[in-house]
Amino acid sequence: MSGWDFAALDGRLDCDDPPWDFDDEVRTALRSSQYAVDIGTGGGERLLTHLAAIGDHHGTIIATEGWEENQPLARAALAPHGVDVLSYDPELGERLPLPDSTQDLLLNRHEAVDASEFARVLRPGGRLFTQQVDGRDGEQLRAWFGGEGLYDHVTLENLAAALTAAGFRIDRADDWTGAMRFRDVGTLVEYLAMVPWDVPGFTVREHEEQLHALAAVRPIEVSQRRFRIIATLL
Repeated sequence: MSGWDFAALDGRLDCDDPPWDFDDEVRTALRSSQYAVDIGTGGGERLLTHLAAIGDHHGTIIATEGWEENQPLARAALAPHGVDVLSYDPELGERLPLPDSTQDLLLNRHEAVDASEFARVLRPGGRLFTQQVDGRDGEQLRAWFGGEGLYDHVTLENLAAALTAAGFRIDRADDWTGAMRFRDVGTLVEYLAMVPWDVPGFTVREHEEQLHALAAVRPIEVSQRRFRIIATLL
């Protein structure tokens, strides 16, 4: 896996979409922002689509990425657009390398949230737009292959409480459950290789019996859970 791109599974993995349009909300916010940060940009893929959609109608944008393998990809992709990429992983409790009270927009799609650190760098009135994968996403995978979820604490309720405690007002909060469907067991194995945190310690050899049972199922369906929060720093 490099960047944050599941294109290798196109045509073999079908995912439902939440009822909200997070990309459209982000682009609207970017058009009116002066200083924005894309937290956890991956290889810069999604930010590039935003920039293509809004053209020059945005202020200064900075991106961050915590996975070292992705950082050179993101820098190469975003540098031509004047976007610097900083090394930062909110899951590790690191300090976001930005001064206090300097940003007016933080974008966070499927990246960890450090509520107090985000509050530190935002100006009063600054906004956070985040869409998260609920920690109970794909729970059937762990039922089939064993292992404990690494992110069971990532829920709408827990994140809203953390943001409120850090001084945010919750403007929108929505959660959703849908499905994702794998064409066959080979597609499922490829997916698990891309997101190893979904089933920690998974190997084909160790779970061969369960995989043979799933090979008779077409498609293989598991639950998909998402939530989004839009919040303003008071």
